[in-house]
Amino acid sequence: MPTDLTRLIEAINRVGIQNVSLLSRMTGMPTETIRYTMKKRFPNLGLTVRTPLNHSALGLERYFITLQLSKSAAKSGATILEALASNAFMNYRCQAPVERRLLTYFSVPALLADEFRAFLDTLVRDDVLADYTCERLEWSRHPELRSEYYDFGKGEWSIDWEKVKRHREAPPAPNENKEPSISPEIDSIDTLIIKELETDSWRNIAEIARKLKLNERTVRWHYRKHVADIAQSSFVNWIPVTPNDFRKSIGLIHEFGSISKERLAKLRLIFNNFPFAWYEAGRKDGYYQVNSAFPADYFMDSLRYLNAGLGDIVDSWKTWTVDLSTSYAYTIQYQNFDDKNGWFFNKDAALKAVLPQKLKIK
Repeated sequence: MPTDLTRLIEAINRVGIQNVSLLSRMTGMPTETIRYTMKKRFPNLGLTVRTPLNHSALGLERYFITLQLSKSAAKSGATILEALASNAFMNYRCQAPVERRLLTYFSVPALLADEFRAFLDTLVRDDVLADYTCERLEWSRHPELRSEYYDFGKGEWSIDWEKVKRHREAPPAPNENKEPSISPEIDSIDTLIIKELETDSWRNIAEIARKLKLNERTVRWHYRKHVADIAQSSFVNWIPVTPNDFRKSIGLIHEFGSISKERLAKLRLIFNNFPFAWYEAGRKDGYYQVNSAFPADYFMDSLRYLNAGLGDIVDSWKTWTVDLSTSYAYTIQYQNFDDKNGWFFNKDAALKAVLPQKLKIK
């Protein structure tokens, strides 16, 4: 396993990617080699760098929402989903092929949470949605890539499941997010910078300034003043490389409810040592969920590992299947922020965008 890649991944997970000079000092790699590795070698290996956000500092609440479109709206599903992404704070969606539902994540301004839930209820009442479920996420975290199980020479996983079972490294405690601010200390330029970082994590400040057609000094000031504390870290994870790999890969979302602190610690130990887990989230009341993505070749071995471990801790849980080829990620809804009003939600405009004209719904 190339040690330079391992060192670079560990360094990125610790300090992020904006300061390439710091990464160079930590790894001993030239700065140009680091840039080339992140932009060329990582994608070829199925690795990507992402920048998680501190949603509470943005004044946003995270929601995991499953949707069932009504029969009358199903034919307009693509239009409806795009409208939710551009008008109603949705930032991720995918299909659960076994359960035949849509799995989505929304980042909703805390000040507008009640109005947002009323909007979803309106979609049910007007027969756009057959129904929906909604779970608020109070904390979230991206487990680090288990690089010891990844063959960088071949660009593929090489799992020794007995080694995985023996690994007992306790995961870090999740950051307890503060209650989202009703009046976050951000402005419209901050939201644009964040949008660019979500689109391309390794883009530096000079590149972002050129893309936004803003003065570099202005962008750098906004980054240091507000954005650095909101997008303060990065992480490396694995994704299927080609569209064909996507079709052959599988995603799972595990959900648990009313878990005690003791059982939560045991569940997190299993999933944080599981090579394919890439996102975990939960609430203080014991709700917990984990997202995983893995090659089809590892499907049964993964299920055996997880089911054996989970069965010793909890009696039941919910597992959603994910068709990764239907996954779409969106940035924060920067269009719904201005310097005068802060975050805003135009329910009428959202309804007009979501409701196809042929449904004749007012």
